[in-house]
Formats: sequence, C-alpha cells, structure tokens
Amino acid sequence: MDSYQSSEEANLNLDRDLTMASERIGFIWEGTMKMNNSDTTKDLRSVSYSFPVDRSPTVQATAKKMVVGFDDDLIAIKERLYEDSANLQIIPVVGMGGIGKTTLARKAYDDSILSRHFDKCAWITVSQEYQRREVLSGLLKSLKNEQSNENEAELAKLVYQSLIGRRYLIVIDDIWSTKAWDDFKMTFPDDGSGSRILLTTRLLDVASHARSSDAPVHQMNCLNNDQSWKLLQESVFEQQSCPLQLVEVGKKIAENCGGLPLTIVVVAGLLLSSGNVMREEVWENVSENISSKEPTIALQCSKILCFSYDRLPLRLKPCFLYIAAFPEDSGIDVSKLIKLWVAEGFLKPNHQSKCLEDVGERYLEDLVNRSLLLVSKKGPDGKLETVGIHDMLREICITKAEEEGFLYHVSSKTNSGTEFVENPYRRLIIHCTKRSQEWKILDSSVRSVLLISENYQRPRIDLRSRHVGVLDAPQVSLRNFSRTFVNLRYFAFALTQASCPDEFLVSISKHPNLETIVVYVDVITVQDLWQVPYEILKMPKLRHLIWNDDLELSYPSDIGIVHESDLQTIETVADFIFTEEIVKILVNLKKLVVEYYMKKKWDYFNLENLCHLQSLEDLQISMLFSPDLSMTWNHAFPIGLKKLSLYGVLFPWENMTIIGSLHNLQVLKMTGIAVNEVSKWVMMEGQFLQLKYFRSSLDSLLKWEMEKEHFPCLESLILERAELINEIPSGIGEIDTLRYIELQYCKKSLVISAKQMQKHQHENGNDAFRVRVIDSDEYDVLF
Repeated sequence: MDSYQSSEEANLNLDRDLTMASERIGFIWEGTMKMNNSDTTKDLRSVSYSFPVDRSPTVQATAKKMVVGFDDDLIAIKERLYEDSANLQIIPVVGMGGIGKTTLARKAYDDSILSRHFDKCAWITVSQEYQRREVLSGLLKSLKNEQSNENEAELAKLVYQSLIGRRYLIVIDDIWSTKAWDDFKMTFPDDGSGSRILLTTRLLDVASHARSSDAPVHQMNCLNNDQSWKLLQESVFEQQSCPLQLVEVGKKIAENCGGLPLTIVVVAGLLLSSGNVMREEVWENVSENISSKEPTIALQCSKILCFSYDRLPLRLKPCFLYIAAFPEDSGIDVSKLIKLWVAEGFLKPNHQSKCLEDVGERYLEDLVNRSLLLVSKKGPDGKLETVGIHDMLREICITKAEEEGFLYHVSSKTNSGTEFVENPYRRLIIHCTKRSQEWKILDSSVRSVLLISENYQRPRIDLRSRHVGVLDAPQVSLRNFSRTFVNLRYFAFALTQASCPDEFLVSISKHPNLETIVVYVDVITVQDLWQVPYEILKMPKLRHLIWNDDLELSYPSDIGIVHESDLQTIETVADFIFTEEIVKILVNLKKLVVEYYMKKKWDYFNLENLCHLQSLEDLQISMLFSPDLSMTWNHAFPIGLKKLSLYGVLFPWENMTIIGSLHNLQVLKMTGIAVNEVSKWVMMEGQFLQLKYFRSSLDSLLKWEMEKEHFPCLESLILERAELINEIPSGIGEIDTLRYIELQYCKKSLVISAKQMQKHQHENGNDAFRVRVIDSDEYDVLF
C-alpha cells in the first residue's frame, strides 16, 4: 500500500512539474524573441482613466485628467447641480460605454465648490447583476464611514436617516435597468433640501424613467476629430507638444478611434508602452492596425481594444485574462490577485527581484500604464490596493479568455440542489446563485476553481480532481477533503466547526506545495481561538497564512532543528510569542498582524525579540484588553519597517524618537494608546524622514510641538477623538507635501485650526489640499 501511494505521489509531482513547465515555455520564448522590445516599460507614464470607488485623495487625483471635449458637458452638469430648485433633482447622463460618463460624473463630484455646497456626498456603482443589500451597505459606508450587518430594510432605513434634513449629492454610476432605479429611489428623501442625484447609464429608457418630471436627459456624444486628437496628445505627451513628424499619423490614429475616449486612452497606453514613443514607425504601425473599416463605432472600438490585447507581451496576457475571473464592477483586491497569479505560475523572478510578489506588482503597474486596468484605490503608502476594469474591456477579456480556452464561467442551470460540472475546463469560475447548492466537479483535468457567491448562500463543493492547484472558495463548506492535493498552491475556504474539524487543520500541513492559505472563519462560530498546529510553520513552500479571525499557534515543548521558513505573511495571530527559535524560523516574514488578550505576563511574549525580524515591513499590534501599565517593553522595532500600526499599546509620547528613527517608515497608525499621564510631544529633526501618512488619537497629548521639517514628506494626517489638544501645530500647515487632513469626532478648535491650514495651503497654490470633518452628529463635510 505504501509503495502504491509513493508511486501515485510521484506521478502527481511529475504531472505538476510538466504543467508548470508548459506554462513557462511562453515566458522563455518571449525572453528569446524580445518581442521587438515592445515590453520595455522603463519610461512609461501613467495614463489615468477614473474608476471611482471612494473619495480618498489618491482616487481624486486620478480624476484630475481634463475631460477633453466635454467641457460644455461639465458646465451643463454643474449648472443643474447648483440650480435653485429645493426639490430633489434626478440628473441622468446617457451615452455608450467608454464615452466618458463616469469620468464626467467624477469630475463634477470632485469639484471643490460642490463639495462645500452639499452636506453629504456619496458614490455607488450598480452593475448589471447587483445585490440590493450590498449596494445599500456600500452606500451607508460611503455616507457614514462605517460597516453594517443589517438586513436590506434596516440598511435602507439607516441610509434614509443619514440623508434626511441634509442637502446631499449621490452619484449612481452604471445603472442598467428601470427596476434597479425603483429598488433604490425610495431610499433618497425629497425634503426640500436642494439635494441632487447624478445617474449614469447606457440606456435611454432607464434615464427617462429615472429623471425628474420633464427635466432633460443629458446625452453625451462622441468626440469630433479635433477633440479626439487633443485627448490623444494630452494622454501621450501630457503638457508637452507633439513632434511635428507625428502630427499627421497621430491625427489619423485619433480619427480611427471613433470618437470614444476609452479607445483613445487605451491606444495612448499602447503607444507609451512601445519603448520609444517618439519613433514614427511605432505610430505608423499602430495606425495601420486600427484603420477604420467597421460599420459601427461599437465594432470599430472593439477591434481597437482587441488589438491592444493582441499587442500585449506574452508575460502580461495571462495576467490580464485572469481579470475575467472577478465579478463585474467589483474592486479587485491587488494582494489577492497577485497571490493568485503566483499560484497559477504566471510570474517568474527576474534580475530586478527574486520575490514573485514584487514581480506581480510591476506587472500590475504595467497593465495600469497601458490603461487596461484602472486605479480604484491606493494605500497610504501610494501602493495599489484595488483596481478595476472598464465594462467594455471586461467583455473583451471574458471573450478572449473563453476563445483561448483560458477559463470558463459556469452558473446554475437547474433548479435542483446539485450541479454537475463534467466538461474538461482547466480553470472554472463558478457563479453560485442558489442557497445551499452543491457543486460536483468530476473532471480530473480541472486545475483551478474560483467560486463566487454571496455570504448567505453557503454552497458546498465536491471536488474530485486531485490535480487542482488553485481553490478559491471563501464562502464554501467543503466536502471530500480528507485526501491530499499534491499540487494545491492556493487554498481559500470557510472554516466552520461543522465542516472543518480539528483534524482538517492538521491535514492542511500535509499539502507539500501550498503557498497561500486564506481562512474565513464563520461569524457564528463559538470557538474563541482556533488552534493551528505548529507544523504549518514547517510547510516547505508556504508564503502567506491569512486568517480573518484570531488563530493561535500551538507550540511544542521541543521545536527541534530550526529551518528558515518562506513565510512572508501571518495575519491574524493571537498572543504571539517571539521566542528566539520562532524569530529564526520567520527570517523572511514581511507582514505580521498580531493581537494580544493579555492572559499572560507581559514578559511571556518576548516582544524584545521583535527587532530581529529584519525582513519585516508591515507590523500591526493590537492589545484587546488594557495592559498593566507597570509592565515595560523596550519598544524595539525592526529597522526596515515601512508600516506600523499600534492599537491599545502602552506607548509613552517621550518614546516617539524610537519610532521616528525608523527611516523607512511611511505609514504610522497609533490609536487607543494606553497612556495615563497627560503628556507633551516635542519632535526632533532628522526623524520621520519618509513618513507619508500619520493617523492617531493623540491620547493624553496636551501639547504638540513641531516644525514642518519634522514631517518633510507628510501627505495625510488623520486625527480621531483627539480630546485634549486644542489645535494642530502650525508647522503641519506649512508642509509642502501635505494633501489631506481628516478629523473624526474632534473638538471644534481643532477644526478651526485645520480650516486655517487649508486657507494657507490654497493661498500658496496647493489647491489639491482638502480637509474632511466627521463630527459627533455624523455630519461629514469636505471643505
């Protein structure tokens, strides 16, 4: 029996090796042929096309690109937003996909004068297949900066209550049906406050149905040839002039784009990615391939977008096609996307970086620079957090993915409780639309399964293929998983006491090729902490261990021989003990999220060994119960930290020089700091040299002394519930890089000082500077 298992395992390993080898042949071919240098990206400039998800400064910056050719449209929309009528006005904007409806709405939404005119502003996107509860939840979060787990009726009531009596502006982007409007219209009060709803749609009947009485629908038209050429020039050359030898061919290219801004911006990204945008033959080649021969604008633009895909370097094509796996109009989590790319074998180390996640970030930036992906949200350190894709590009992405046999979408076909998937598809994207449905995947050729479902549906999956390498089933109850999947590299699943007993957690450690484990703990689980076997740390290829609830590592009495682990991420672990052996094992750890329940003596956790995690870049420590203030910690941190978050941690302000000496630190969050004595913070020069983002509750801080030189790179300052300090130091307002101040439930004197800083910044030409205030009455305004 052992001999049979050994033989079977050897065959499975051989199959995996051959599969990975075949996936990399294309990359080797690309390296040999060099693709005429078409994948050179050293001098790429970002061509932005706005994809609104939130109202953060980074997203606002994306929308600053001029709406070329639509200046009159923008003026007309603003006039209707400002008009005197006290009644609620619905302003529909209609036009074909890619014409710039969303960009126009974003430009109006981000207007600084409008933001002072309205008390509440929010943006929601309603896709073709929307869930009313999810949309309402997103709207509430946008309005009140908080999440809610209420049902639909309660969510609608909360949204209504947050808007009643306020002059509000709501943008409803990309609405596809009259039913969708009817689902939400009663949520918006018409109380004579002068509120406005700006609605974008491709469908005239939807716009006519939603508009206010006889108010006109705003129809957007394609750009003329001059406007198209102007947009192409600005997208490629920004503020510089186009060289004379490129003008004639450039105008021809612009004309062939059919007047659709999306295609013009994508073509600009294609030109910029050529390696030498000044070469006339590059422009001639593009012009020849997008010549206008199609009978309609839609077909013409589709051909141009397909051409842009065809010209992608081989290394980027599978990465782009993989976007088809994600739901429409959803923000795509960058961290998850890159981990999936790694697991699928799309990425390879290069001379710049051996870390595949770093390679993935560069690939992603390349797709953004080519305008094939859109920046949805950036983190406080400037890194991409979520991306999106335009609907037209997504349709092409899905079509190409299925034409090339790259992946297939499957959804429920019958009313029975069980769906059988027997077709030999390599990658399956399963859309589960029924409650408690079971999916039986019988074909052994399946290598990747990504299941999409709502939280409440809890589907089941019965997977027979032992060759699967990617299983992303975050809402799924698992069956028949007692066997070992030798090729499994990415595994995301729901953990419940019913479906996953303790033996299952032990069995995970027996998967030799697992690189990423993502666990979603059921919220109804009564178990406080999940005991995770120490053997998981010994898994030879594990890089990311991500737990949405607290896990607790079980430590053996004798660890034995210490081997360095490839682990880069651990979150969220409870009561983590930094023993010397553990620190030696986690030599490659980059991100650590840890929570302490303070059930033991402080010294028990050995936090003094933290400083030995030399690869650590992102550290988050939370104390969920107040520590004994008599306990001490030397507050030594790894010198390479880029992000540091402390919650409920005893940290006297006089110790801030320790954090300030972390010269790579870009993001610092300190809230609920346990300090009993009223303190003073006097900052010193030569510290916080790279800090861009500072969030703090300024606990027990009565006085804060600083000059602008103390935060030379600061871009965002967020203060929440700062109760003692009376004003923001004047030196903050003199920082040249400052773009944003947010005050949450702070005293009025702090708000006044922030307004004075905004006035000073505007007087010095920094018009991008904004102040946002959220007070105890849930009043949210962007000055």
